[in-house]
Amino acid sequence: MPSKTSYFKKELWKQAFRSFGWIGIGYFLALLFLLPLQIIMVKTKNDPNDINYFRQHVDGLFGINGEIQGILFLIIPMLAAVFTSRYMHVKGSADFIHSLPLRRSQLFTHQFLIGYMMILVPMCITACVLFVLSGVMDVEFIYQSKDILNWFYETLTFTTFLYAIAYCVGTLTGMSVVQGGLSFIFIIFPAGISALINENLNMLLEGFSVHNASFFSYSSNLTPIWWFIELSNKSNLEITNWIYGIYWLLSAVFIGISLMLYRIRPIESANQTIAFPLLKPIFKFGVTFCFMLLGGVYFGAVQQQSEGWMIFGYICGALFGYLLAKMLIQKTWRVFDQWKGFMIYIGISIVVILSVMFDWYGFEANVPEKEEVEGIYFVEQNTFNNWYGGRLDQKLEKSNITNPELMEKVINLHEYILANDHIGQYQDNIYMEKSTDIEIIYHLKNGKRMVRQYFIPSMDEVEEYVKPILESKEYKQSSLDWLNDKNNRIRSVAVSGYDYRQQVTDQQNINKITDALKQDYLKTSYEEMTHSRIYGESKYLEFEVESDQIYFYHVPLLDSYSKVLEVLEQEELDRGLTIHSTDVSMVAISNSQKNEESFYELPHMEEIDRNEWMLIEDSEQIEELINLNNDVDGTWEIAYYGPSDKNIIEAYQVSEDQLPSYVTDYFK
Repeated sequence: MPSKTSYFKKELWKQAFRSFGWIGIGYFLALLFLLPLQIIMVKTKNDPNDINYFRQHVDGLFGINGEIQGILFLIIPMLAAVFTSRYMHVKGSADFIHSLPLRRSQLFTHQFLIGYMMILVPMCITACVLFVLSGVMDVEFIYQSKDILNWFYETLTFTTFLYAIAYCVGTLTGMSVVQGGLSFIFIIFPAGISALINENLNMLLEGFSVHNASFFSYSSNLTPIWWFIELSNKSNLEITNWIYGIYWLLSAVFIGISLMLYRIRPIESANQTIAFPLLKPIFKFGVTFCFMLLGGVYFGAVQQQSEGWMIFGYICGALFGYLLAKMLIQKTWRVFDQWKGFMIYIGISIVVILSVMFDWYGFEANVPEKEEVEGIYFVEQNTFNNWYGGRLDQKLEKSNITNPELMEKVINLHEYILANDHIGQYQDNIYMEKSTDIEIIYHLKNGKRMVRQYFIPSMDEVEEYVKPILESKEYKQSSLDWLNDKNNRIRSVAVSGYDYRQQVTDQQNINKITDALKQDYLKTSYEEMTHSRIYGESKYLEFEVESDQIYFYHVPLLDSYSKVLEVLEQEELDRGLTIHSTDVSMVAISNSQKNEESFYELPHMEEIDRNEWMLIEDSEQIEELINLNNDVDGTWEIAYYGPSDKNIIEAYQVSEDQLPSYVTDYFK
């Protein structure tokens, strides 16, 4: 009878284990030290502080040495793929193994599974050890059985995906070093190319916002490293399972592509940078394109987005990338006489870049008509402090301005920005105390969305348009939407003053404070809102809000918030909200608003111009000055400094008629 031959070739497995079985052994020992041994040490130590820490802060096995686990999940699949593919990359090994009486599909299956076992077996053994520990020791304060299954499934998902990518890259190249480098680049490519394109468009197009590039923002989320970090803190199981399914599907696709490529891969491609001649021009121009974008970003950033320097950066980056790709493909540095391909590439690229730079597509000048707009989401995001802003990403689908008159104000503001070249440009964005960024998101009646973002050098230039918007009830309610959202729970309120901070956890007091704040904030004037941003947060409320996660929101405690201050006084929560003479060691007064930003530097100046500043350290005069009232329309600036290193504790504007005569006489 004819004998049957087994599909399983044990000699291949023996040889492979002798060559690179150390990968699996090393991975198992690392997991053993990171998880079971760490858990045993915590349990045997039996420290109450450690137990409380794990109960409060560790949710699952990724909370134990999670950073090191993440590094292993990235490195081990790469190593396994590189070493199991090495027989294709070394000419002697390639000739020998392909001379064996085995089909290519058999060779592929054996080598792929050998490397995969280096990942799977250590994980299975570690999971079994964790199950045994949970049965013989009381470790419920660290993990439970379901945590082991979650850890195993999540780890297996990502390591399988990374291994499939790295192995697929191994079939495309003929060098192990290139395989390792390209595998890592391939993993971070979605996020990297998205960031480069976004940054270049941001420099080239006035009004471009990261929210314009929803496709690029989405593609950056495909990076498995990013998702591993997110899913380790999973809060939505439905989304989590959907993402897992995508990664398993992609893993199967990459494995299938690897098998198809391996079947047609030339044996003589061993020791070649790219195994398939058809892929060489794609590789060459891909590297050139990425370095071109990188060169534009670099020179644009260091030369304040000068268009000339950006073009220079594009040319230099493209030249470097083209030569590097040529050297890698040909494995020699003697490529400086091959310019034909580069000239064709750079010619096409320059035309494309100029078309964007000069806005041939009408992006910059596009302003929708009032009749086309259904609603607008408008946000003024001060660079230094955005007291009232919530989470922008959760608001993009909503409109906070639907009033026709306010929508017309926003459209007029948009047209005014475009008509004044010094406003809105990305170049020379030097943020001062009144600088800000404005983002406008039009929700059009045809269902589309139009997004623009502009840099405003000074709010004074656009006050006519911005003031009615910021003072509107619609805008204010959207700015404090977290305060008005009934699905949110405010867990605590911290009241911070000049030298004291106290936490409010009583729900009745929290409700009183929030109700009073809602009323006071709706009465806040534009001048008070902008004034609070300039001078900082010497007095503020910090809200700890629980929704899907825990968020903290800061709101300045303005002197005009009479209802809030009244509640704090009634509940004896106003300690530290009033400056006393004992809190102040020096007062600085200036009759020029140009000196606003110098208040913080004043105590550390070696020489002080006494014509610009009046410094007061007399206790009686300080007692008199701390009773001055804040006047946002005042033309005099006053600042108070504490005894500790004379750090500024408060600064505001006052009117001249409030000042004592000895102050006004000083500046005459």
